[in-house]
Amino acid sequence: MPLLPLLLLLLALAEGQRAAVLRLGLRGSPRGEVSPAFLSLTLDASLARDPRYVALLSNSKLRALATALSPGFLRFGGTETDFLIFDPNKDSTSEEKILWELQAQQEACGSRPAFAAVEKLLLAQWPSQEKLILAEQNQKKHKNTTITRNTLDILYSFANCSGFHLIFGLNALLRKGGLQWDSSNAQELLDYCASQRYNISWELGNEPNSFRKKSGIHIDGFQLGQDFIHLRQLLNNYALYQHAKLYGPDVGQPRKHTQRLLRSFLKSGGKVIDSVTWHHYYVNGRSATRGDFLSPEVLDSFAAAIYEVLEIVGGTVPDKKVWLGETSSAYGGGAPRLSNTYVAGFMWLDKLGLSARQGIDVVMRQVFFGAGTYHLVDANFEPLPDYWLSLLYKKLVGTKVLQVGLAGADKRKLRVYLHCTNSLNPKYREGDVTLFALNLYNVTQHLELPNYLSSKHVDQYLLLPHGKENILSRSIELNGHVLRMLDDETLPELMEKPLGPGTLLGLPAFSYGFYIIKNAKAIACI
Repeated sequence: MPLLPLLLLLLALAEGQRAAVLRLGLRGSPRGEVSPAFLSLTLDASLARDPRYVALLSNSKLRALATALSPGFLRFGGTETDFLIFDPNKDSTSEEKILWELQAQQEACGSRPAFAAVEKLLLAQWPSQEKLILAEQNQKKHKNTTITRNTLDILYSFANCSGFHLIFGLNALLRKGGLQWDSSNAQELLDYCASQRYNISWELGNEPNSFRKKSGIHIDGFQLGQDFIHLRQLLNNYALYQHAKLYGPDVGQPRKHTQRLLRSFLKSGGKVIDSVTWHHYYVNGRSATRGDFLSPEVLDSFAAAIYEVLEIVGGTVPDKKVWLGETSSAYGGGAPRLSNTYVAGFMWLDKLGLSARQGIDVVMRQVFFGAGTYHLVDANFEPLPDYWLSLLYKKLVGTKVLQVGLAGADKRKLRVYLHCTNSLNPKYREGDVTLFALNLYNVTQHLELPNYLSSKHVDQYLLLPHGKENILSRSIELNGHVLRMLDDETLPELMEKPLGPGTLLGLPAFSYGFYIIKNAKAIACI
């Protein structure tokens, strides 16, 4: 082969192999810090649309999967929040009753093998219940449902036994003539929870910006603020709930009229809430495409939404923390064949990275288990790719956020985030840092550590799809090993792949992973 074409070929190869050089901010203080409960979970209130299905929360595999993601908050809320009525005198469903009688005879958090036959029946009926829930959501047709003492017992027990703190959303659409909130039902619910010594935090209403669409009742931000003040006063009547936290207003995306509602709510009642909550979804689950899940523009749209919310909070209640009180990839239950696959991880991991970087204190993932396809655990109690991604995040990523940048690649397509490593992880020590990266290029990208870190050892945790569906797979590999539970109560060990000093960090096309830089001696992390 003549010399010139060979040289050109080598140059072209080198061009494809040129690594992006990382710039890491290890010297100064951290850029920010998030709550230890940063990655938290939700259960949608639609699970209680027929309260029989709440009994599925007793499943020991589901509890083992939840426990592995603890500690955190577990928010029980959603559209159905404002259609649930508590009746302290009503008999619960036979399923709830059987479960609770078994519970009374055994240790509080033990497994319930005697419930297996009932559970099997519930699971067989769940697909048709799920269809009903999703149809009601799509048509915005909502009916009131009665929940009983056992519904609350099972819900609280699930949170408590899994190491989560329950946040319960109270019905805000119960109204008196003059449109003031009617708190009498909330009071009955609080009476019962207090009598059982249930340690719970509270919310009032879900997405008040769309109350009119859901129920024909319009409540403005000022009135909602007054309702929260009323609830705070009510909580103060209970010794147990005097110091209970109150979160809200759980508004939807910050579109113009929602921004107005949020601003007037915070001016009116902002002083009585402990954190400001809002919701975010990138796309509509019924029309979302695979391309949306891999689009830098779609991922960047979230940063603009955060900015708008932080601006409103900064101008009204600047001392309050801001939480994503409910969030996922696609609204309306998720995007079928997308939200439950490997490709959903790009939205989820980038949302975690951006939220922490921009100062969101807690992110609540819709949903841990329940209707739709954006769940972490499916209806057969099988963990999906976003579950394993969440587990790795919990184990590897600490609360302190560090500066990171890169040269030599488009930072919108090769997205990098840096935190101190989770100090509770026994494999790592103070000063170690966790880099996580997403490659939206359709070719492999290489990351190179700066010279002063070239002698450091790095542990790689690379997540790739498993099987022929590729990025639409519902199964995931960590460093080449398929992640699956060993048995119903045992999770696999998450094994690192050690990389020698000076190794380039290679991320295949459309993939994501975590890299622990050991002994980085980051001052912010010591």
